[in-house]
Amino acid sequence: MASLNAKASTGHLRVYGPALHDYGAPLMKDRDQEASLLLLKIRHHYEEALGRLTFRWLSDVCLGVCVGLLDPVSNIIASTLLAAAEAPVDTGGPTAVDGPRLRDMERRSLDGLVAFLTCFFPYLADWEAVRYLLLAEADPIVAARIVIEYRGVRCFREGSAAARGALKLALHCAMVAAKHPCPSQLADAWLSLSSSLNNVVPLLSGVQPNFPRDILHSFHTLVKETAHSPCPPPDGSLVRPWKLAARCRKHAPKLTYRHSWSLTRVLLDTIHGFYLQALARLPVGYHRSLLDAGHCYGPFDPVSNIIVNTIWYQATFPPLSQQDELDIVSTLCLMRIEARSFYGLVSFLCTCYQDLDTDQAIRFLLDTALNLSATKHCSSVKEEQEAYRAAAIAAWHPRPDAQAGFLSSLKAMLVAPHVLSLLQDGGQYQLSSQCVHQIHTLLCSEYHSIVCVPTHQQRPAPISERQFHFTMSEGRKQRRTHRRISAKVKAALRRYEKQNSVLTTAKARA
Repeated sequence: MASLNAKASTGHLRVYGPALHDYGAPLMKDRDQEASLLLLKIRHHYEEALGRLTFRWLSDVCLGVCVGLLDPVSNIIASTLLAAAEAPVDTGGPTAVDGPRLRDMERRSLDGLVAFLTCFFPYLADWEAVRYLLLAEADPIVAARIVIEYRGVRCFREGSAAARGALKLALHCAMVAAKHPCPSQLADAWLSLSSSLNNVVPLLSGVQPNFPRDILHSFHTLVKETAHSPCPPPDGSLVRPWKLAARCRKHAPKLTYRHSWSLTRVLLDTIHGFYLQALARLPVGYHRSLLDAGHCYGPFDPVSNIIVNTIWYQATFPPLSQQDELDIVSTLCLMRIEARSFYGLVSFLCTCYQDLDTDQAIRFLLDTALNLSATKHCSSVKEEQEAYRAAAIAAWHPRPDAQAGFLSSLKAMLVAPHVLSLLQDGGQYQLSSQCVHQIHTLLCSEYHSIVCVPTHQQRPAPISERQFHFTMSEGRKQRRTHRRISAKVKAALRRYEKQNSVLTTAKARA
């Protein structure tokens, strides 16, 4: 989460930095109260399920969990019938359900529901999952749809293989968290039933206090047929539960919480993907400049912005010596520039639009995939330069004024479309040295003529090697780790090249 830096926010600038506390997280007493409300909803679902079941066997009812592909009551009934079908007992009339064990089952169902959401959405906190489940009336699939809609996940496809794999893993984790004695079997049973939900829903809706025994037999037969099917259910079979959840979603209340904490983590993960793409495209020798000033904000798409900022900074402020080149890029250094870019993006938007808060800025960045060109832009070049200056200060750019002038002048540059075409012509491949040189020539020559920045920059005071490595690698311990990992990576690459050469030789001889 980001908080306003009052000291750096002068005039119209709104500079954001790391927050010492997550003000969006509720207090512990509020979390306990929300968990109690969710537990009460789960208790009502168990009461309704018990009222519809004839065979109220203790061993079966205490194996019914709220997690599944249908509504909570149907999930409880389905898992109870599955347990009854696997281990039938004599029907001497309904018996009383043991209260303490049923309360324990309700608590385990709550743990399973929370585990389902946090596994399906890795950046979701437990207390956030509880809030989504409260909105969904403890329905796991409806809660998942609310999260998807709130986060604006565009790449989610209900019937895709990725969605099926994520759902399978979430079901397994939920059953384990609920301490079900057969978690894998129950999760697999739900996945196999996904292709037959059109038959399962009428069966479960027919379960009433005096329902005939053949419903249990029909349900057991359906489970066996789907479980022993020679071919696995198609990926498209999982569309049905999502469609059913979409109908229930229309009646669910709107989200009133601001979950900026988890959204920030989603945004940082998105930024991380853009930096990996930029690293793959930049040639050797530009990694140090990327870690120093390769931010993802600018007038182009995020990857192009990273590359342009990196090339411009290295060309305008070249390194003092070649000994600073990196052989590998550590995760810690990459996370640092990613976090700085995040604060820069938020500061840019909040400076451009003074009535925008951090939560709205984060939502906007997620909806537009961090593409600032999708904004309406500032009313003047001066306001845009101020916004870029706020972003550069928030991102700890070594030369914030110079970067702000450079980015705001890209619109006035007639060569900017040519730069973008050079970046896009490379596609997903690494940029050649000739292409990088052309971009460098176009950017720097035009920038110096427009902004009138002197060509000879004052060289900063040199720093000792010890101080340099302490700043970039967080001390000697990180430096030793850096060297050890670098040696292992190089050794693995040598083995890989050797294996490829052996295979190539063998194929040539054959």
